[in-house]
Amino acid sequence: MFRRVLVCIDIFPPDEKLISCAAYLKNMGVEEVVLAHVIYVANTPGLDGMLTAQARPEMERQKKRLEDAGLNVAIEMPLGLPAHALNDLAEANDVSLIVIGTHGRGLAESIALGSVALGNVSAKLLHITRRPVLLVRSTMPGENAVLGCRDLFAHILFPTDFSNTAEIAFAYLETVVRTMECPVTLLHVQDQVRPAPYLSHRLKELQNLDMARLQRLKIWLEDLGAAQVSIELTQGKPGDAVLESARDKDFSLILMGTQGKGITREILLGSVAHHVARHAGQPVLFIPALQ
Repeated sequence: MFRRVLVCIDIFPPDEKLISCAAYLKNMGVEEVVLAHVIYVANTPGLDGMLTAQARPEMERQKKRLEDAGLNVAIEMPLGLPAHALNDLAEANDVSLIVIGTHGRGLAESIALGSVALGNVSAKLLHITRRPVLLVRSTMPGENAVLGCRDLFAHILFPTDFSNTAEIAFAYLETVVRTMECPVTLLHVQDQVRPAPYLSHRLKELQNLDMARLQRLKIWLEDLGAAQVSIELTQGKPGDAVLESARDKDFSLILMGTQGKGITREILLGSVAHHVARHAGQPVLFIPALQ
């Protein structure tokens, strides 16, 4: 499923958790890594050579770490606008996954000379890429980076709205389950903030229908080898409900689609996917709709 991945790092300071996660993905069949750091000089041309030279030793160190994990690694340090440069690299190298961090501050705007904080870059990249994105909350003080990613597939939360986009994301989940045989929780949130008047009398019927859909997905995953499959059917604001479930059950990974309807709506400011990307404490694997 993931043979070649693009790992987007900011080296000032380096994110050890991001590299650990990339190394751990070898368990999912990853063989090649494109290790990328974008040189971005805002309003100060002529410093690109110096910044590239400064970044090279750290890039080589991170490359060796990944090679020691058994991966083939190439270094790329393009110039340009970070999100667009990274997306161009992803397309040029035909990667099957982009791995990027958030620095633990959500998707806040934060750009420094020569070193682009990936929170803002990750938000822009999610808007434009057609590739799956693994968004990793960066290591916080006192946190063990290696242990945090060793359990990446310990228990997956899969929110679904049963749309075509959710089906595409479910296909990725199937591959993960076949490989890792991990526990999964299926979540569907019925958005009842503003229920349509003509649907209010059918809520019980809709609940039964949604539960039947979840049960079919549950049986399918169990047949594929999932260690355990749980079901959650709840009502409320979808974004908040996903985050609440993620916090309460201590999931290791959220896997969800983007650009669908309802819970997997296109990533726009205030949408569910963007809300989850901003606030989730655990890594989130976003699977885009086919384009």
